[in-house]
This record gives sequence, C-alpha cells and structure tokens, in this order.
Amino acid sequence: YFFSGWGFFELLHTTPNIAVPADFGAIILLLSVGLHTDLHKLFHTGPSSLLVAIGGIVATGGLGYLVGHFLLSDVSLNTRIFLIIIICATSIAVTVRVFEDMGRLQSDEARVFIGAATISDVLIFLTFGIVNEMRDTEKFVSASMAVSAGILVGIIAAKIVIGMKFGKSLENAVNRKLSETMKVFIVVVTCLLLAYLAESAGLAAIAGSFGAGLLLRSLYLKDMDGEEYGLEEIVRPAYMIFVPIFFVYMGTKVGLEAFLSWNSAVIVVSITVAAMLGKLFCGLCMVEKGVNRLAVGIGMMPRAEVTVALAGIGINMGVLSEYLFSAVIMMVVIVILVTPLLLRLVLSERKRGVGDRSLIPVYVGGETSQVN
Repeated sequence: YFFSGWGFFELLHTTPNIAVPADFGAIILLLSVGLHTDLHKLFHTGPSSLLVAIGGIVATGGLGYLVGHFLLSDVSLNTRIFLIIIICATSIAVTVRVFEDMGRLQSDEARVFIGAATISDVLIFLTFGIVNEMRDTEKFVSASMAVSAGILVGIIAAKIVIGMKFGKSLENAVNRKLSETMKVFIVVVTCLLLAYLAESAGLAAIAGSFGAGLLLRSLYLKDMDGEEYGLEEIVRPAYMIFVPIFFVYMGTKVGLEAFLSWNSAVIVVSITVAAMLGKLFCGLCMVEKGVNRLAVGIGMMPRAEVTVALAGIGINMGVLSEYLFSAVIMMVVIVILVTPLLLRLVLSERKRGVGDRSLIPVYVGGETSQVN
C-alpha cells in the first residue's frame, strides 16, 4: 500500500476471517517454541545463564523505560510497560543457527546462551501475563495477577517435578502404550485447552500454547514402518500453513507511512538501540571464566517469533498504536539483519586469535549436538 497507493493488501487488513487462521498460527508458533525449550538442561547451565537472562531483562527494561519516559510521554503507562516487555524478549532460533553453522553449538558460549534465552522467555511470558491484567485499569489487582502467574508457574513446575520424579519411565510408558491417534488427540486438546485457560485467566493464549510445548516435547509418534518422529515433525505441516499467515497478517498492520516524520524515525532508532545495548550488557553478568562475554551478549540480541507474537497481542488489544507496533517490527528486522553478522565476526576473531579449545570435542569426537 505504501509503495503502490492502490491498497492491494487492504483486503487482508480488513477481512475479519484472516484473523482466525492467524491466531492459530500464533498458537502453533509458540507451541513450537515450547517444544524446543528443554527445562531440564537449565540445571546444567550454571548460574551464568540465570544472571545473563536477568541482566538482559533489567538492562533492556531500564533503557526501554528511558525511551518511554523521554520520547513517549504522551502515551499511557500501560503502553510503555507493554513496550518494555516486548523488547526484552529474545529469539533462540536465530543465534542457534549461527552457532550451528560455525560448528560452535557445543561451545561454552552456546551453552550459556541457550540457558539464558530459555530463562528469559519464561520470565517474559510470566511478566507479560501479570501485566496483561493491568490493560484496562492500569492498576495492580493482586488476586487475578496471582492466578495468571500461577498458571504458567504451575505448568513449568509440573514439567520439572514430573520429569525429575518419574523421568524416562513415564515418557516411555506414554510413548509405548498409547496409540498414535490418541497421541495426536492429546496434543491438540492439550494445546487448545491450555491456550483457552491462559486466555480466560488473563494470560495470552500463546502463553498456554508455550506451556503445552513444554509439557509435550518428549512425546513422539511412529509411522507405518515403525520409524519414530518427534512432535515438532508432526506439527510442521500445520506450522508451514498457519504460521506464514500469522506473519503476513502482522505485516499488514505495519504502516510504513507512519515513519515519514523525523520524530517517528527517532523512536525506531531509540527502541532498536535500547534493545541491542540492553542485551549486549548482559554478557558482562557471567561469572564463568574463559567464556566470550561479547559473543553471549550479541547472541542475546535477536528478536523474532516471541517479539512479533507479543506485539501482535498488543495491537489487537489496542495497547499498542499502529506506529508503535510498526516501530517494534522494524526493530525486529534491523536486529535480525545486524546481529548474526556481528556474532559471526566475533566468533571468527575468537577462533583465529585464541584457537578456541571448545572446538576439539566437536571435531575429534565426531558428534553432532541437537538443540531442542
């Protein structure tokens, strides 16, 4: 629309029916994020991951507060808080792909980053669900917020406790004794039920689907030949259909014409700088020695699926205006383009300058690591 002036995509923007598959796309997207989040590995990441996650949220949130205070003083407190939470999210997939391409997936930097990004996502969903209760009154309602927080905390606690208590025995019993049809039924019902409960309790539906992914990530199915497939393989067809619709639908809400003014451009640059510098700072929070702090900080910079999903919720609720939503999307695009290049540069310099001993087990052992 901005370039042609014909309103070519206006149909997608105004047709209410497109919102339904887009909502399913958001649910499937966060289900996939949950499936790739291994809570049990957090116990092996050490305190550095926790400190990096908290440091990134605090630093990014502080810079976001300054941006909101000085540049967005005319918007409500609720909007500014939502914006801060949204820019604090981190994308695991983008950075993991860079580590994988460079053969550094088993390095200390990758280990700390994966743990920190996982903790960060959990904290973001928890905070988003609590603040979501403020969207109408802009006041803290302790009872409803406690219920909202309890749901996600309960899902996470149940996953950790059940996994530690029963371990592989429960997973093997479910995978071996249930039919494949029943497994598919359990996946669909669990995902939609948790999404509904989360939405009813004041959390976003995507928080429920994220929790469903955490609970169901150990489930696998067999084909007619007896070959086993992880749940992410089963979800992939629906992912490829509905998730692109979600991103296209979010794209129709971006108004590029809103950034023809100097003030709007300043807001985009300020949000982007706050998002990048805040995560860059978190690399300094590590307590381990011998780990490339700069690589971890840069690895925490990318934003993608979680940020877009939360921003979509914000604009659908009317908390974010069109130009703030557009600013967030442009920040996502800029950061995704810039940070992989920076991360590759830092990792390459480290490899040439230090000879990175963490590469030895990767190449000598001949093993490949798979991040879930």
